[in-house]
Amino acid sequence: MADLDRMIQSLYAAAVDDEWQQFRPHALALLSQWLGASSAAWHTHSASALPGEFTEFPAATGMARESMLALKFPPGSRELLLDPLPPALAGGGSAPQTGLAVHYAHRGGTDLISTVLLRFPRSANPLNREECSRAIGHMIEAGSLSLKHFIQRDEWLNNLGRANRGAAALIDEHGAVYVASQRFRDAVTGECGDPHFSVMPYAVPRDALEGNGSFVHGSLHFRVSGQGSLYVLYVRKRLPLDGLSPREQEIARALGSGKTFKTVARQYGIAISTVANHASRIYKKLGIFRREELMELVRTPAQSHPH
Repeated sequence: MADLDRMIQSLYAAAVDDEWQQFRPHALALLSQWLGASSAAWHTHSASALPGEFTEFPAATGMARESMLALKFPPGSRELLLDPLPPALAGGGSAPQTGLAVHYAHRGGTDLISTVLLRFPRSANPLNREECSRAIGHMIEAGSLSLKHFIQRDEWLNNLGRANRGAAALIDEHGAVYVASQRFRDAVTGECGDPHFSVMPYAVPRDALEGNGSFVHGSLHFRVSGQGSLYVLYVRKRLPLDGLSPREQEIARALGSGKTFKTVARQYGIAISTVANHASRIYKKLGIFRREELMELVRTPAQSHPH
């Protein structure tokens, strides 16, 4: 039991020290070395959508994650002993192997499920399945802690009054929420009314996901950043310039900072008349008439919303 306690402690220590994407292979390495497993795989996904996050140790084997999804666990059990290990789950190994799979529903109000597969040589000593299952459960919860640690960085900066990227959440391409800061939940709840959402209450546009772009819903502005097979969403209140095209935003900020048409034209390599045409459209979209109004719109958001 003392060895198990030390193992659990090392998993949570790694969750704090590692980036969340590095934590997963590191945790599988720690677990495999402690249990004597030759290799391992870990698939995390939402209960309603795929593909999710798939990690293997010591290296990718080409095994399809669908093979793990097809596992049939006994009723009321989260463990499955596979002896011998079927070829589809062997990970390219030719020697006879035994497998232990553990199915785990994440805690903390998420809709996530993890399946972990450990592979052992068939000549290995009999497994202590209780210890294996407990260690795997703690590894998965430590993974959730690693995700929360990643998301909280901007919360800490915000609490210190420092520039930050906004309230954040980590989602998959279908909008399933892997982790979200409280500020993010509060902002989205103000629009949808449900504080306990495990899937985004509205679809994230495909072009925003594919291009690390942004989109607007109601009074909220979202920015998307890819993170492996998942995505980080940063949210803030919508600002007046959000309704402009990217080029119009650039020119509006330049003009709002006090630059002349001639200076802006030189900066972006365009004609002065083109700047004037952009300015006309910008004023019309924003419903303003004077340069001073544009300067006020540009100056205040820039101070309050650095990203």
